[in-house]
Amino acid sequence: MKVDLVPGITPVSVRSVDETARELGELMDNPREVAEIAHRMAAALVAVVHHPNADPALLFGVVAPTAAPVGPDDAVALRRHLTGVGDIRDVVDGRTPGGCPVVFAERVVTPERLRVGEPFDCQMQAVVADPRRPRIAVFTLSSATGRGWLDLSALFGRMVATVAFDA
Repeated sequence: MKVDLVPGITPVSVRSVDETARELGELMDNPREVAEIAHRMAAALVAVVHHPNADPALLFGVVAPTAAPVGPDDAVALRRHLTGVGDIRDVVDGRTPGGCPVVFAERVVTPERLRVGEPFDCQMQAVVADPRRPRIAVFTLSSATGRGWLDLSALFGRMVATVAFDA
């Protein structure tokens, strides 16, 4: 899988936990914990997303096999399944410019569930299917504060649009 890293998305090494933590340490707080999570997930992509109007966010990408190739009808079914589940606020499906089925799901803690002084987060996932082979790429964008969420999610969408699976 290949993605174009749009300006504002800074990838870090996934060669080892120590290298991931070292590079994350230059970009954010608590790098070791994040590095360990990324390696447990077998992340193919770990990046920090920056925007002048936002707090930094984390981006993970994982490629996973599926039982069979995923088609547009499967993407629609996934969107329907996720709509209204838990804290998921919005779910949309479509196709990347390269023709891959994609589903975006956004999870945002609602204002009525927030407590003064307690942390909250915003997450968006994109599931991109390889139309030729039985595999998907799952990307997760996570913001610990939600500040600048619309700007961060726009960068995320621009990057997901560039997904290209190798032949």
